[in-house]
Amino acid sequence: HDENYKTELCTFDDNLTRYNADTKGLDCNRSEGKVLILATVHDTFPKPDETKSFWVAFDDMDMAIRFKTDVALIDPNDLPESIEYIDSGCFDVIDRAGRFMGQFIKIFGTDSPLVRKGWDLKLRIEALPGMSTLPDQIQYYLNPIIPPVLPKDVMKLTNHRNHHILITVGNYNNDDSNNNSLESFQERLSQFREKHGGKEKVDVHELVTDSEKNGVNAFRYIAAAAFTTYCVGKGLLGVSVDYALPKNRSEAPKLSTEPTKRMRYSHFGCNVVHEDLAYEQGVDTHNAKIELKHTVDEVCKGRLPSEHGHGTEYVAPDDTKQRWMKMDPFNVMNPG
Repeated sequence: HDENYKTELCTFDDNLTRYNADTKGLDCNRSEGKVLILATVHDTFPKPDETKSFWVAFDDMDMAIRFKTDVALIDPNDLPESIEYIDSGCFDVIDRAGRFMGQFIKIFGTDSPLVRKGWDLKLRIEALPGMSTLPDQIQYYLNPIIPPVLPKDVMKLTNHRNHHILITVGNYNNDDSNNNSLESFQERLSQFREKHGGKEKVDVHELVTDSEKNGVNAFRYIAAAAFTTYCVGKGLLGVSVDYALPKNRSEAPKLSTEPTKRMRYSHFGCNVVHEDLAYEQGVDTHNAKIELKHTVDEVCKGRLPSEHGHGTEYVAPDDTKQRWMKMDPFNVMNPG
């Protein structure tokens, strides 16, 4: 593990928190994407006494970044359990194309065998001749008659805000200090809202019921799959990229060829971004993808990939290869 990771999360400089080829820390850690290694992860941290989840909505990215630096990641010893970001484009795509999947996962949970069986069935149908897009077409056209995955109060926020954060905070102070992480977070949040225009600028909805929590978690979980369904239903060409940005910037890289639909969702604390872009038929999506990669790498000073793609789409740096060869000397886990 990387003992400095929590401190790095709260230091907003031009360095990167994590990315696929990172070799900092002990063998092995971060997002190196090895299933066998992931299978050795243990629950080494105590469970919180109490947790609360909030949906926080903003008009612009600058305010969302201020929330991260001034409220969420202010203390390396008092971090939230999770902090996830989606933009308005992401909401549009998931709500228009992901209700079937979202409701299924909301009801049964991501760990349910039914979810795996349903996904396997989808893949088997897609493997049949001439049926590669049928499941997504069905989901797309059924979508309008299926209830929204998000709670009603959250749906209202998505209608007039462009940037959204789902944050879960736990109280881990099990000592005799009488410190309460939840109370501290809520106090910082209240002060932040007061300082930056109150309800006119920052909306906050606490997710109280299990139904609300399951709904927002399922909504975020299905983002990538919903994008595929959206592109099939709209007859668009899709491009997907994941990348890590420096800790002091989170705004979207500029593009010369604007997509028909652009959705960005990220692990907001570590600044790892997933970006999906949909283009009309006839657009050179390969060049569009290369342009985005170049902008991330050369202009934004980020790194690709952040989580996925070495051995298939990307060639790993030599020092990263040496690290992985040491951990996997027989090359049994190289997807390429």
